Amino acid sequence: MNFPNRYRQIVAWLNKKNLKQREIVRLDMEEADLFNLDIGKRGGDFFLGYYSSDGIRMALEKYGLYAELKNLGFTEVLTRIDTSDTFKHKISVYFDEIKQKNLLIELVLRKSFFKLNMPFKYAANGKFFQCLSIDWLSMQNPRAMFTPRRPRLPGQKFPGLGLSSLAVELLMIICWRLKVAALVNFPGHYHNAVLYSKIFYYLDPTLQARFLALKKTFKDIPLEKISWGIDWGCVNDRKTGQIFEWMVGEQLVPLDDTLKKLFNEKKYKKYVNARMKDFKFEFNENKYQELKRVMTVKNMEKII
Repeated sequence: MNFPNRYRQIVAWLNKKNLKQREIVRLDMEEADLFNLDIGKRGGDFFLGYYSSDGIRMALEKYGLYAELKNLGFTEVLTRIDTSDTFKHKISVYFDEIKQKNLLIELVLRKSFFKLNMPFKYAANGKFFQCLSIDWLSMQNPRAMFTPRRPRLPGQKFPGLGLSSLAVELLMIICWRLKVAALVNFPGHYHNAVLYSKIFYYLDPTLQARFLALKKTFKDIPLEKISWGIDWGCVNDRKTGQIFEWMVGEQLVPLDDTLKKLFNEKKYKKYVNARMKDFKFEFNENKYQELKRVMTVKNMEKII
């Protein structure tokens, strides 16, 4: 895996030791001492069976997350690590106090498996791959205001922090350490899928084709308008005459060589390009304008 230049030395340092102690007591130690690995014996005490709580906090500091938050005006940052659930582990970052109204970042991760089942002949069909799944990721700035240049998007109570790229980079490093085959996301809204689509692919090539057909059809319409339009039922499937409903499916970054080959070779791309022609969409402008006029902030904050 290739890391951004600014992370390479840190990644190398952090790979030197696997500590056995339950918690890191000293916060002024060398970078090599950030992580604990004790899978099998005390995995429940460690984040994803790998990182100690203090190791997570130190890593977030070393990779620059806390500095980025400080630049946004959050000088007192508190991080809570929750490994009480056997399968899902959570990181929550707050400012000033650990209160819901002070929540900046909430991330829920789990290790899982998926089965490769392409609708065309492929050597790895039927094979299972281990992945790191993002069950939930919220990054918000409670002190910021929505503006015409940064409008509210579906599911947002506050504007974002502008740290999505950093978050994905750190998640990719976690995947590398855990030696999983992919980073998996389940975008709940159109704009989420667009944001991730720079490096993520839908595992199901039919969903990838439908998503790309949407992007192509509405490429000249602002992202927030299409995202709200889909949420409000303003996008129609021209072939069926039905309202288009957002598709929730696995979107992933391939890290395993077999998966990288799949998404980069002609079979997947050829199938996606052929299926794109099967999807036709239209936007109901009148319905959108009417709903926009009557929609309340409370309804716009609702997460579907």
